[in-house]
Amino acid sequence: MDAMRAMLDELMGKERNVPLEERNTNALSWDDPGVCKYQLCGPCPSKLFKNTKSDLGPCEFEYHDDHLEWPRIKEDYEKADPRDKERYERKLMRYLEDLIREMDRKIVKNKERAQKESAPRELRPEDQAKLAEIQGRAKDACEKAERLAEEGEVDQAMLLQSQAETYSRQHEEMLKRLTTPEKTMLVCDICGVFINSTDNDQRRRDHLEGKQYLGWKAIRERYAELLAKYGAGGGRDFSYPPASSSRAAGADRSARATSSERGREHDRERERERERERRARDYDRDRERERERERERERRGRDRDRERDFQLPTRGGRDRDRERERERDRGARERDYGGREYDRRRD
Repeated sequence: MDAMRAMLDELMGKERNVPLEERNTNALSWDDPGVCKYQLCGPCPSKLFKNTKSDLGPCEFEYHDDHLEWPRIKEDYEKADPRDKERYERKLMRYLEDLIREMDRKIVKNKERAQKESAPRELRPEDQAKLAEIQGRAKDACEKAERLAEEGEVDQAMLLQSQAETYSRQHEEMLKRLTTPEKTMLVCDICGVFINSTDNDQRRRDHLEGKQYLGWKAIRERYAELLAKYGAGGGRDFSYPPASSSRAAGADRSARATSSERGREHDRERERERERERRARDYDRDRERERERERERERRGRDRDRERDFQLPTRGGRDRDRERERERDRGARERDYGGREYDRRRD
């Protein structure tokens, strides 16, 4: 039932059952409680990461840039009081700061994990023996080269020194080949996603064009702009600047009163909608209960009919048994009376 109601709301609007004279025909304003204030002054984080690992869930606001009236709403917002815009920008800055702090904490943990998984491999005993053998050959060649050089055999000493250097290079290359992990893990400094050293260019390109990377990049860039505008802690410590004149103060109070009235009207409309939905649910529930009672009455009627059909033959059978018993008793009495009469006449 709820799914069908939601589908009707999407097709015909939530006020489909409201009389025309009671419908809210006011145009949507930027300061409406349902309009996303994050989207007005920057990216809405909840919209950036939908259906990704960074999904933040549904936004607390209802209307975003996919609304039909959004261009007009955005234009009206640009003309709004600068103090209102500053308040929403500082609120967005505080929200983005919390998200970035949480993501940076996740990046640190992911880098620790990547470092562990990318650590050099341990050498097997047989590999250690081969490396030790090569290292021993290099050492022996160096010692022999030094003795020959002291004895004046320069050519032989240079040949052995060259062999020692060859053994040393073999040792380094073999050690590197045996200890290097099959793949190394990197962590993106923007969105915290793991990147493998074995990824090809297409996979790296997909990462840079993905939702998570672009979303976190937009968040960091917008936060950097707000940070440059309001300074560190600009989203935490904030109070309204004083009005420049009494006229500005009056206009501000009037604007806030209008906004407050719109908010109350919106709340009343939502309350009426909830009341209509509640009545619809109560009506559906009452109808279902009435149908259940009707089915129960029909079931009981069928049970009584079945019981009656079962009991009638049984009662008739008992009556017939009693009648036969009475006939047998009557026949026995008549036979007994007839026998006594015959004996009396014979005597």
